[in-house]
This record gives sequence, C-alpha cells and structure tokens, in this order.
Amino acid sequence: MRLFLELFGVMIMMQVIAGTNEVAEMQLNFWREKLPSVQVPDSVAASMSPLTQEEVNMFAKMMKDGDLRSHATQFCISANLLCNQSVDVVPFSDSVFIHHGLDGELNLDEMNDIFFSANELREGGQITLPDLYSPWKAFLPRNLSQLIPFATVALSDVLPSFGISERSKMALNMNITLSSCEAKPQPGEIYTCTASIEGMIEFVLSNLASDDNLELVSHPAPTVDSGKKARVKKVVQRLSGPSNRPPMACHRFVYPYGVFYCHSINGTSIFSMELEVLDNKGNNYNATALCHPNARNNGSNFCHLILGDTLLWLIKDKHY
Repeated sequence: MRLFLELFGVMIMMQVIAGTNEVAEMQLNFWREKLPSVQVPDSVAASMSPLTQEEVNMFAKMMKDGDLRSHATQFCISANLLCNQSVDVVPFSDSVFIHHGLDGELNLDEMNDIFFSANELREGGQITLPDLYSPWKAFLPRNLSQLIPFATVALSDVLPSFGISERSKMALNMNITLSSCEAKPQPGEIYTCTASIEGMIEFVLSNLASDDNLELVSHPAPTVDSGKKARVKKVVQRLSGPSNRPPMACHRFVYPYGVFYCHSINGTSIFSMELEVLDNKGNNYNATALCHPNARNNGSNFCHLILGDTLLWLIKDKHY
C-alpha cells in the first residue's frame, strides 16, 4: 500500500512537471512566484491537486447548491482526498491536541515517540525514529477549501460531503484536528491552520521574511527504520538567522484534504544531527530537531524531529 501511494505521488509530480495538470500548475506557480529561491519538496509536490479547472468549477457549484454530499465518492476520487473512515489517528495531531491542554498534561511516554527529552541531544544520546508515514492526500484549490466550513461546530454538516459517518475513526481524527486548530496558543506561540498551499506560504512569509533569505529544511521519513532506536553521532545547534525570529514548523494534520498546522514558539532551538540506527544494519540519517519550551509543563523543553511531511522554515545564514 505504501509503495502504491508513493508511486501515486510520483505520478502527480510528473503531471505537474509536464504541465498537464491545470490546478497543480497554478499551485506550483504560486510557490515559484512567492518563493523563487526555495525548491518545492517532493512531499508538497506530490500533494498538489489533480483537479482540472472544469472539475473545480463543477464541485464549487455543488458546494454552493448544497449538493456535494450526493457526489461525495466522485469528489473524493477526483480530488484525491482521504475519505477512508477507518484511518487511525496520526500521532502528531493527537500530540498537539494534548499539548494545547485539551486532554491533560503533555506526557512524553504516551506520545508514540514523537517527542523526546532535550537531554538526548548530545553525542551518544538515543532517539526513537517515529513512524510518521501517513496516507496524505492532496490539497484542495484554495477557492474550493474556502467554501467548506472549517470548525468543530460545523463538522456534522461537513462529514456527509466526504461520505464520512459521525461515529467513524476519521470523524474522530477530524474533530481532533479542528480542536487543535481552535485552541488558544501557548505563551510565546503564534500559529495557524491553513487548508491550502497558498495559505501556508503567505503565513510563513508574513511572519518570517518577504525576501529570498528563507531556508526550508525537510527530511524524508525513514519508514524502513521507523520505531527503532538511533544513536546521536553528531549534533550542532543552529540559530534562526540575524533577526532572532523563531523558526516556523508546518505539520500535516489528518483531514480529508491537506491541512497544515504552522507555528512558531519563542525560545525554540534548532539542532542538526547525524543519527545511526542501533541495529545490525547501522543505517545513518541526517536529521533536524526542534526543541520548544512548554509553559504548561514547568517550562521544560520538549523536542521533536523534522521528518516526513513536516516543513521547517527559518532565516538562513547563522550557524555555529
């Protein structure tokens, strides 16, 4: 199944490169216009919309007429959406739900190895490589996503548009995503949830920079070694450029269409690492970790890796 999804992503990328996909080409052109010096990561290119402009117009009319639920299957297939009712909760969105204080205190032992202690950021420290692979689907064109209510109070009305029942696991996932997106930020944090690639780019630029000084850090998720312990062979702390503005991480959340949770927290630290998997194969990975102060947990830092579809934005040129 994973191989199929990866091949599907490659096919979407090939369509974009070949210019055969109208909406994906518009999304790509927006990126090129706003971020001319930043290469589009494979994970983002694979998530661009497969819709044609004709299909966009058709589904927009259905939404306005209140007729989309009668064509939910067609909508999900044509737009490459995640309408699987049995999909499990993805750990990171669940952990943010807890991190915002909506379900108790942050407990590192219960976060499926998404978070780890800052004490492990040293030579010889050990980190578990999380399984962040998820069957992500495409982002909707912004004009379509804006027609769909994005709020917990509207969830029961939205579910039929995707053929999803209220008692399904997917409905639970969507509720967790919406609750996280509606929570109050913790002290020193700014964040947004955006349901479009364009919205993510605009939010990043409005909070970090409007020129070509942005650096994008992303690392493919090591799905082969996920769940295994890795030893820190080398670690170097980085600074987020001359402005002292904290870096911004954008995480994918579970929803039928693409949703980015983008946030920055004052006091965040960045670390570049080389990791060695502790097994007989000894695979090595380059990795980046963020450590955030957690005001709701006695101010102690909690760290996570930048892996898979997570994007890290920072102002470049300051290393030590």
